[in-house]
Amino acid sequence: MALHVPRPPGRRRVPRRATIFVAFCAVASAVGVVAATGTAAASSHRSRPYMIGDSITAWSEPQLRAVMPSSSRPVIVGAPCRGLVVSCRATSKDARPPTGLAVIRALRGRLGRVVVIELGYNDTPGKHAIDKVMKELHRQHVRRVLWINLSERQYGYRSTNRALASAAPRWSELRILDWRTYSKYHGSWFIDGVHLTGKGKIAFARFVAAGLRRVS
Repeated sequence: MALHVPRPPGRRRVPRRATIFVAFCAVASAVGVVAATGTAAASSHRSRPYMIGDSITAWSEPQLRAVMPSSSRPVIVGAPCRGLVVSCRATSKDARPPTGLAVIRALRGRLGRVVVIELGYNDTPGKHAIDKVMKELHRQHVRRVLWINLSERQYGYRSTNRALASAAPRWSELRILDWRTYSKYHGSWFIDGVHLTGKGKIAFARFVAAGLRRVS
């Protein structure tokens, strides 16, 4: 028995309205894909920790990236001369970087549940400044603040460390990462008591990674 193969139908003219509708659907679909991609990217950033710091963080960024898997690596926002509430200038010609508080405010809606702060060397903040930053983080629903205290190899940083220690009971979100004690007997990690050698940057990166693992 022979099979009857129907002839393909001839081309029919598509009404103009149908063409417009198909084009509209294609554009809407493309916009939806872009919007979904943007939302996914924002969601991805919100699920990751943020680390806000000064030159210690900025100059240790390659080491911080190297010791942490990409899935748990923080979004690093470091800048030389950044202070918590008052920034400095490297030279008279340089602009002051945004303070840590300004960065936190600028990141409203993007911060995730964990924020790491490495600041204080450039403005030695006390109780008022620390509470001001913690209030802002609390308003943004940050659940855990890991605050790295300061090396005391140079004079003048003990008061900030004491202010941080006294802030912990007032803020349930706050945990102090004790870099002062961890680095105390490792002079080879430091250039000048604050800034780090190559070996010190690796040690600092591992220290931060360990702190993040404890809250993951």
